[in-house]
Amino acid sequence: MDATQALSRIRALAPEEYAADWDNSRVQIRGARARVGKIAVALDPAPELMKACLDWGADLVLTHHPLYFKPQAPTTPGWHLDVLRLFLSAGAWLYAAHTSLDSRPDGPAFWLGRKLGLANRATLETVRRFPAREAFFQAPSVFTEREARPLLENPGVLALSQSATGELRVMAEEQAWPEIFEELKGVFAGKDLEVFVRRLESPAVGVGYGEAGDLPEAMEYEAFAALLEGVLYGAQPPCPLTGAKGLAWIECGPRPERIRRVAYSTGSGGSLIPAAFAAGADVFVTGDVKHHAAMETTGLVLDVGHFLLEEEMMRLLAAELQESLGDGAEVRFFAGRSPFRFRALA
Repeated sequence: MDATQALSRIRALAPEEYAADWDNSRVQIRGARARVGKIAVALDPAPELMKACLDWGADLVLTHHPLYFKPQAPTTPGWHLDVLRLFLSAGAWLYAAHTSLDSRPDGPAFWLGRKLGLANRATLETVRRFPAREAFFQAPSVFTEREARPLLENPGVLALSQSATGELRVMAEEQAWPEIFEELKGVFAGKDLEVFVRRLESPAVGVGYGEAGDLPEAMEYEAFAALLEGVLYGAQPPCPLTGAKGLAWIECGPRPERIRRVAYSTGSGGSLIPAAFAAGADVFVTGDVKHHAAMETTGLVLDVGHFLLEEEMMRLLAAELQESLGDGAEVRFFAGRSPFRFRALA
């Protein structure tokens, strides 16, 4: 597969326009290889993990966390320089899908809500809105149901109609419009399309971080805790702890009598605690909760760890990418390791 095609498929799963302004969700290191046959997926661009990916023969490595947020000179010892050396000598590509993946609606960042069977799901913090586009043009040739069907199957198409005079009207999500326009040019191959496009205020696709939703039924805390343990540790083991099965999570804030509405944020979500309880949540599940946020929370917060939530997200992304690429390239997920260890009192 051509490298530009592989990158295009990745960008479709984690659109760069969804990324936060401060982020670096894009190519981290431009590779020299024009063809991509193997793609490795991992959470962190840790040197030892990147070496394992390249030793496997990866032509392109996709990580969640960027190698850098701001450009750096290759002069300081550390991760940045070590990874640069590995990739430049191998001629491979490094790409990071960070907040571009975190905020993709119904993407792998929202895996916990699906596993818990949450209903009435709503984003905790919407950070960008993408209004729809409405396009009008006179069809230069006959446009039949056969041509219309593939367009209607595109999830970015919201509406498609044709007037008696042959004028076509297409309403599509803003980020999907370039791809849809290319499809239309394919339908009317060799013919010029004079298209009038306008941006609508509504409907609009909102993207953001975190989610709240309702459990199928309210339950006591211990029942919910058992459910959550099964979901969290179904795909990966808990952090080892001497004398115990493992460490599940850190808890802060008052426990409610019953839990019905659950909020969560994959990765670091301490800043979303107020939004979680403003959304009516009885519990908020996230990672990286700081001391003052824990002191001030008005509801129950479970810090289950940044690594655990995002490691599963990237495993799911690897499977999604393989399905998108088909036989075009081989995708392999490389498991990472939490940087934290725990010691029990002697």
